[in-house]
Amino acid sequence: MIILALDCAGRGCGVCVMQGNVVLALAEERMDRGQDSRLVPLIEETLAQAGVTYADLDRIAVTCGPGSFTGLRIALACARALGLAAGKPVIGIDRFAIQAAQHKGQSPLLIALESRRLELYVRLDQNAPALWPPQEIAALLKTHPALKIAGDAQETLRPLIGRSAFVGLQEPEVLTCATLAALADPADAAFAPRPLYLRAPDVTIKACEAL
Repeated sequence: MIILALDCAGRGCGVCVMQGNVVLALAEERMDRGQDSRLVPLIEETLAQAGVTYADLDRIAVTCGPGSFTGLRIALACARALGLAAGKPVIGIDRFAIQAAQHKGQSPLLIALESRRLELYVRLDQNAPALWPPQEIAALLKTHPALKIAGDAQETLRPLIGRSAFVGLQEPEVLTCATLAALADPADAAFAPRPLYLRAPDVTIKACEAL
């Protein structure tokens, strides 16, 4: 099975082509914005490096959040368009599942993902995802010193929490996304390519003035 995986949920742009357990090509570029102009060229470059065409793909995988609103929309729209054009199933994998897979067996585990807002996206073990301020995570660690923290919010948390609580990234999220997508059932609604936001977009629409 050949899988193309896309990731723009964090602070970057990632593409992976995997066949079975073999990574044919992997590319990651760090950026806070600009994924809309970089993702498609990066896909083309990665496919060329892997020696694979769209017709060779069996599935397309995409990280579906939580994370950057703009990044999520770009990657999801691109994955859906490619899946529709190539007639391939599109699998959505959330970042909590990715981090949990990377740190399988680690418990208790708090996954903390950057939101670029006051509250972080978090999930404690198998509990429901939530929004927590960094201070609440620091307080929890004081009462649960065995707690380990995974995810990309470590820079935000480091001033409040000692380094010993953090567990590092095992591999690029886009790579784990491809691995999990290979095991997913495309007919399962849990893997539908839809965004996991947890927070409403920071957008206001002005009321139109009456003519």
